[in-house]
Amino acid sequence: MSTTIKIKSTHPASQGPFVIIERANFNPELHEKYDDGSDDGDLPEHVPTMAELLAARDQLQARARELDAEAQRVADQTVANEAEAQRLADLAAAAAAASTVPAEIAAMSKDQLQAALTEKGVAFPAAANKADLIALLTA
Repeated sequence: MSTTIKIKSTHPASQGPFVIIERANFNPELHEKYDDGSDDGDLPEHVPTMAELLAARDQLQARARELDAEAQRVADQTVANEAEAQRLADLAAAAAAASTVPAEIAAMSKDQLQAALTEKGVAFPAAANKADLIALLTA
């Protein structure tokens, strides 16, 4: 508990708005507490020194540099991810284009596909469906 207290000054022009006195000397008949949200006249338990403030500033600046570096790393990774996604999309498009069945083959009936395979000398199972026959013909 504080040993001092703020009271309203009797001479604000010369003393300022409040005066700090010992709590034991407070007389409610003579003094009026100064109410600024705290009647405590003591200094805070710990006031940081200049060295502590400078060290804290240096730590904050170092952390800011770390965060900036991390933000740059994330931005670089994002660019790399986008490039890889584009590369994969290009590969998928190329694979799809390479495996596209020509329209004339897709329009052929199962009998026509079997005849074309027989003409090429490609063996096929009798139970093969149209998709299997197209795959054999375009392979």
